[in-house]
Amino acid sequence: MDWLGIGVFILALGFAVLVFFLIPVLKKLESTLGSTAETIDKTQKSLEDITNETTLILYNTNETLLDINNKMTKLDPLFQIVHDTGESAHHLTSTMAKVTMDKSERAKLGTEVLDANNLRGILRGAAFIYYLKQAKKEADKKKQKTEGATLTDVNMH
Repeated sequence: MDWLGIGVFILALGFAVLVFFLIPVLKKLESTLGSTAETIDKTQKSLEDITNETTLILYNTNETLLDINNKMTKLDPLFQIVHDTGESAHHLTSTMAKVTMDKSERAKLGTEVLDANNLRGILRGAAFIYYLKQAKKEADKKKQKTEGATLTDVNMH
C-alpha cells in the first residue's frame, strides 16, 4: 500500500468514528425537533382558541356599550328636567331675595315669578314626580296581582 491509500484509509476510519459518535446526537436532535413541532402545533391551537374568546369578548363589550349609550340617551330628558328644576329654583330664590330687599319693586318681581319661562323647570319637576308616583302605583298593582296568583297556585296544590 502506498501513502495515498493509507491516508484515505485513515480518513475513512475517522469519518466512521465521527458518524458513530454523531448518531446519538442526531437522534436527540430529531426528538427535540419533534417535540418542538408538537409544541408549536399546541400553541397554534391555543392561539386560535384565545383569538376566538377575545373576539367574543370584544363583541360583548361593543353590545354592552351600545346598550349603555341607548340607556344614557333615555336618561338625558331626566337630567334636563333636573337642570330646569334647579334653574327655576335658583330663579325663584333670587327673585324672592330681590322681593324682600326691594319692597318698591315687589309687584314687578311678583309677575316675573309667575312668568312661564321661570316656572317651566318646576312644572317639569312636578310632572316627573307625578309620573314616578303613577309608575309606582302600577308596579304595586302588578306585584299584588303576581302575589295573588302565587297564593292561588299554592292554595290549589
